Amino acid sequence: MEKMRLFTAIRLPERLLEPLGAVCRFGPARSLFASWPYPEDYHITLQFLGDTETAAVPGLTRALERAALQSSPFRLRLAGTGSFGRPEAPRVLWAGVEGEQDRLAGLQRAVTAATGPLGFRAEERAYSPHVTLARKFRGGPENRQALEQLRTAVERVLDEEGGLWEADRMVLLATRMGAVPMYETIAEFSLNTSK
Repeated sequence: MEKMRLFTAIRLPERLLEPLGAVCRFGPARSLFASWPYPEDYHITLQFLGDTETAAVPGLTRALERAALQSSPFRLRLAGTGSFGRPEAPRVLWAGVEGEQDRLAGLQRAVTAATGPLGFRAEERAYSPHVTLARKFRGGPENRQALEQLRTAVERVLDEEGGLWEADRMVLLATRMGAVPMYETIAEFSLNTSK
């Protein structure tokens, strides 16, 4: 049976993609990390679903439609940077998420509650919304200053371009390894504007 690697997410507004991509993927610091997401792939993950049989997708989309209707649109903004892993050699460099985080967390809980009966498991660790900017630091101690310059450049872009936006939909994405962009939208779900 054919499978797709799926996850649910909120896409970033178009106005952020080019400036973030310019400073990250296409900027002078691109040699610091082994992997840079394509700008159209930037997103805030709600739930990673994993390898899913294509026959299960219609039921999954119905469940996600119901989850989306439990939440009304809310406002978010990207602010600050952080990392997973050792600060001097991060596994992941990310941009933080601010704004109506309680509403974002509520949508994430609605998604995991809707997918649970279908056999999808919620992560055990606390939900930590972020946007992955880079993976697999390749530098050493000599690159610490360049890493800090990259963080400063990203934060400048977020300060200049990253004002509040209304998150009014979520998406079901499939990973297409080796493709550019890597994530394909399988379905889109509007949040409940009458709520």
